Amino acid sequence: MGRELARLHQEIARTIRRHGLCPAGSRLLVGLSGGSDSVALVLLLQELAEQGAFSVVSLAHLNHRLRCTATRDEQFCRDFAARIGLPIAVESIDVAAYAHTQRLSIEEAARRVRYDFLHRIAESSSAERIAVGHTRDDQAETFLLKLIRGAGLTGLGGIYPRRGIVVRPLLDVSRADLRRYLESRGQSWVDDETNEDLANPRNRIRHKVLPELDVAAGASSIPAIARAASISREDGQWLDELADRRFDVLVVRSNAGLEIDVSGLLGEPPPIRRRMVLAALRLAAPNREIGSDHVEAALEVAAGESAGVDVPGARVELRRGKMVLLREAR
Repeated sequence: MGRELARLHQEIARTIRRHGLCPAGSRLLVGLSGGSDSVALVLLLQELAEQGAFSVVSLAHLNHRLRCTATRDEQFCRDFAARIGLPIAVESIDVAAYAHTQRLSIEEAARRVRYDFLHRIAESSSAERIAVGHTRDDQAETFLLKLIRGAGLTGLGGIYPRRGIVVRPLLDVSRADLRRYLESRGQSWVDDETNEDLANPRNRIRHKVLPELDVAAGASSIPAIARAASISREDGQWLDELADRRFDVLVVRSNAGLEIDVSGLLGEPPPIRRRMVLAALRLAAPNREIGSDHVEAALEVAAGESAGVDVPGARVELRRGKMVLLREAR
């Protein structure tokens, strides 16, 4: 494993350098689910931290209370943290209840409460970065999920190496490599049995679609798909920057919502136009899920093809040359 370990270290260190994930002297909080990816992330970051560039100061585990084995996973994480000598923050949240009250999908609700929890723990532990264990496999799966949902470049960019203080050092590493690494150390992990449920679109892509693509390609398709995600992400970020500049010029905020100058909006190229409307809808209803169908419906209002439309958390209408987004009354 010596040569393989050196390769793993080099790959992760290169990802960290390329995307500026861990500035010199930074303190890292690591999100720990108990699965192979997050367990490997903790151990590999500890090994890389010996070079002195950064330090792992704490772990954090959130019990989503969605599975009967969630308590088992929580105990595994507590025991693992104790064995490697790191403090761990643990919380339990009823994600299903949160999803119901906030009118969110379980997946979106879990994502929101998880990152809210991680940010709170990072602040309390004075950590400058939050490391999570997404891999190249996750990137490929996300790309295909976004593709079949009709996402644009920003969505096809998949999982970003860094979002604020959240960093993903394993994004260029395969899940298989991480499991071989753990096995070489005699380190166990816990498996989430729901990952075998083919009713879940991501699981179907993982267990059915990707193997078929491998057969068609004659090799693993994951590296090429992850590379496509990276290219899409870079192109999408450039367009996002252009859209942000125009957004600041054409959008006016009010207590009731937002107003967008229609002539200016329709004068923009479609990629900029869609990004501006998506940003406006998200700003008008920050806690709701906004999709491409909502963006297209709002653009139909701007073009005069529709008198108005209700989107999650807001109403879109055309008034005196302005597209008005009125926040939903609470």
